[in-house]
Amino acid sequence: MKYSSLIAALLLVGFAVATPHAQPAKAKPEFKDAPVTDVLRWAQDTTGVGFIYEGKDLNDPATGKVRTVTAASVNPATDSERKLLLLELLRRAGLVAFEVGGLPGPTYQLYTAADAARNAPIVEHPDQLAELYYATLSVRLSRNNVQSVAPRVREQLSAAGKVEVFEATHAMLISDFADRLQAAWTVVLTAEQPALRDDDLVIEDFVAVNGEAIRFLAAAERLRESGESWKASLNETTNAILLSGRRDEVDTVLARLRKLDSRPQDPAFAETTTTLKLVYAEPGDVAATLRDMFGPQVSAGAVQVGAFPRDRKIVFRGSKADLTRAEAALKVLDIQPEKK
Repeated sequence: MKYSSLIAALLLVGFAVATPHAQPAKAKPEFKDAPVTDVLRWAQDTTGVGFIYEGKDLNDPATGKVRTVTAASVNPATDSERKLLLLELLRRAGLVAFEVGGLPGPTYQLYTAADAARNAPIVEHPDQLAELYYATLSVRLSRNNVQSVAPRVREQLSAAGKVEVFEATHAMLISDFADRLQAAWTVVLTAEQPALRDDDLVIEDFVAVNGEAIRFLAAAERLRESGESWKASLNETTNAILLSGRRDEVDTVLARLRKLDSRPQDPAFAETTTTLKLVYAEPGDVAATLRDMFGPQVSAGAVQVGAFPRDRKIVFRGSKADLTRAEAALKVLDIQPEKK
């Protein structure tokens, strides 16, 4: 401490002596531009607390006069509520109170912002602020220059807040009341998150719920717009589609897939495997024609066509709707050739 224990004791004793301006015990506090010394007297008279401070710290550095505070229409009923009100009033006056142990009765050491920062406990994550009133949060940046982030952090701090910048280590020490440190932490997180751009290359996966992923991939290929360059691969074991490409394109495809998968599959699009017998046409020729007809579906793997010349048959794998189209095509392709 900057002063002797004798001075501290005299301050405590001095406050213990009743003054003509002291409020009655348990009186309802009413302060309007009142000197902070009135707050200290009220706290001592109602809760019996003591204070240790340097006289100059009670003065506003801007005016040189005693700090003032305003509080109206408050009526704390318990000592706990009075303690919270005391801390809030001191906070409004730009003072920080740390409880001092080893003295008779509750005693608070009063600090200005600069001195409070030097005496505050240091934490490295806001989760550690739960039980603290005033603390110092140690932050290290990896994506941004601390000098550019510090001004935005200062905007979130109270009059008792302080920011120390260490450019060499890309670190900041942020000192303030716990709720203000939470706000400052939000600024730091925002600064550390890279800005999302549409042309960023990303990889996302989509797991189908109401149908087979192969069907949804085929539908997505049909919906592909001119100029879209996204790519996709299928994992039938996990019923998933892996998408890669520009962020905006992948987001668009994911939205389409989620909409397609938002309701149970229509029975007409349930997959089936069927053997189609041929009478006149060559299986190889018919298979080639069907593959051309179902080009996008074949490319996505949603339709498969196999030819078996020896047995004169076609094995067709696809949805019932695709099968109906294939059977209609066979009626045109599998006809008896005209006699010459």
